[in-house]
Amino acid sequence: MSLVTRRRAIYTGLVRHLPEAELMPILSFWEANYAEKPPFALNEFLGEVVKRCSQKLERASLYRELIGIMNGPATALLPDPLPQLEDWRRGVGVNAAEVSGPEVQARQTFAALSEVLFAALTDVQLHALRQQLSSHLGALGLSTELRLRVRAWLEQGSGLARIQLELEQWRHLLNMIYEGLCEQLGPVAADQLLSRAVRQVDQLRLRLPPQKLL
Repeated sequence: MSLVTRRRAIYTGLVRHLPEAELMPILSFWEANYAEKPPFALNEFLGEVVKRCSQKLERASLYRELIGIMNGPATALLPDPLPQLEDWRRGVGVNAAEVSGPEVQARQTFAALSEVLFAALTDVQLHALRQQLSSHLGALGLSTELRLRVRAWLEQGSGLARIQLELEQWRHLLNMIYEGLCEQLGPVAADQLLSRAVRQVDQLRLRLPPQKLL
């Protein structure tokens, strides 16, 4: 089932229970934290829905309803709510707590750290580092789709927005970058560069401090 179809199914199942002011943050939270997770994570997501919404909802009932919708025909689903979701994000969503789960916060902090680290390298060093990282992505234990997205980020400069990793996986990827820096620059220079990057990113006051990724 594609991301669009899954989003349509979640929207179809929740729209009858939640006002749009609550539904859009919930959808964005799902997309940021659960869209790439296996089907059994749906129950965990619905637990978050029950905790976050103002309506009194029963998780088990929601779960049965959503499973029925997901196993039904796609023609029964409501249209993709992406336009409404993007409108909400442009208005208030980009900094909202609902979208900033641990994985999203880790991605933001990782992006800032990697930008500082990569900027300190020469073109030759950066190319060598990217190639080294690309050849060792299997160590992250990612799905094929996610691994290809990370490789595209490394080799083509694609953004990180569609790369949804667990907090520990972001830590692992940062450690892989550090190991590569040790090979390119030597351990002392790599330590100094990483410390400098942490200080710079710390000044951004992101929701997840860079120290949490070390």
